[in-house]
Amino acid sequence: MIPTGSLTMLALLSLCVGALLSPDTSAACPRPPCRDSLVAMPPAQAGTGAGASTEACEGQTDSTSCRAVASLPAISETGRHRQDLPQFQPETEDVTERLVQLQRCMRSLQETEGPQRQGGQEGDSLRAILALMVAVLTECDLHCHSQALRAMAKRLEGAAVGRRGEKDLLLLLRSITQYPPTVAPLARLHPQDCAEIYKLGIEEDGIYTIQPDLHRPAVEAKCDMETAGGGWTVFQSRWDGSLDFNRTWQEYREGFGSPQGEHWLGNAALQALTSTGQHQLRVELEDWYQQKRQATYSSFKVASEAQRYRLTAREYSGNAGNALSYSKRYNHDGRAFSTADRDHDRYSAGNCAQYYGAGWWFDACLAANLNGKYYRGRYSGLTNGIYWGTWYILTDSRSGERYSFKRVEMKTRPRHFTGPV
Repeated sequence: MIPTGSLTMLALLSLCVGALLSPDTSAACPRPPCRDSLVAMPPAQAGTGAGASTEACEGQTDSTSCRAVASLPAISETGRHRQDLPQFQPETEDVTERLVQLQRCMRSLQETEGPQRQGGQEGDSLRAILALMVAVLTECDLHCHSQALRAMAKRLEGAAVGRRGEKDLLLLLRSITQYPPTVAPLARLHPQDCAEIYKLGIEEDGIYTIQPDLHRPAVEAKCDMETAGGGWTVFQSRWDGSLDFNRTWQEYREGFGSPQGEHWLGNAALQALTSTGQHQLRVELEDWYQQKRQATYSSFKVASEAQRYRLTAREYSGNAGNALSYSKRYNHDGRAFSTADRDHDRYSAGNCAQYYGAGWWFDACLAANLNGKYYRGRYSGLTNGIYWGTWYILTDSRSGERYSFKRVEMKTRPRHFTGPV
């Protein structure tokens, strides 16, 4: 059975489709064989009397045949309540004509097939209607890209029935409508970063789905929508020591932890986030006396893996001090990323990442290391804690103790970010 939230979502999607169609939808499908050319056809029906496989419609160009068919489940009127859905107007008469034809085919199928089976077929119908909405909102040809539309619909379906329900699906639909109609079906399903989400009118802190890289899966990210105007994508967060940051090169590349807790978003995602345009970095620190400071770098970038995720962090402002450009010997700006299994630092006598137990942009070796070991305040021994050397000095000359921070967060957004237009 489809959860109640999903039925509500289907009602909302049905309202969107209905707004695009001509009032004259009573006519039967002009060509019954159109049932053999389904877009995002439920897999369970492939090869049955309901129609052939989705591949059968790939490349079809017969303008007189129905180009897509999907059966609509019955929708309760009690589930109809309006949300702030994106408004979409078809750019050409062709889009409207194809949708009118599509609805006629849907009506014909429902009349000939009778009541739906309970269970999996309803889920298939949800996937079919979501695929239709993707096609409508991107204005892609309904007779092509059926495989791409089906894959896209599965991801939309996951949002529709997932823990965030309507809110996340509406966000996905909004993100689709902000791109030109010529964008290919899988070009951008999710916003690229939290700044784009903010511009869509979502101004609440939370965990959102973003897609920094078109060639990689979407990821969940923590969004700071309040600090200094909002729009920040948080890529590192620490506050209780529950997560070990002594990780391999691959783990730092892919990311680890969870945005709900301590985590590292991933160097691959960081590179994608900062690969185009200008970006800024904000570092927030809190000590064990509830004192807070921050460092902002107006020029921030992480290079590709081929360039060893080299760091650019310049044009400092703030009150925590510029620890990333501490001195000639301890200058993290322009340095490659290092881990215990990939030594790219400038310390010829050893591996800084291995020695200090963290992945970081080491020089020879550090004036800052926000991925260091989590200590509760002062500690002695190796300088391997969470450090920002321009606020607390690396070593207390009187006691020989070091100091590790209670909380640290690193986040980025476009340099010239502004709120919703």
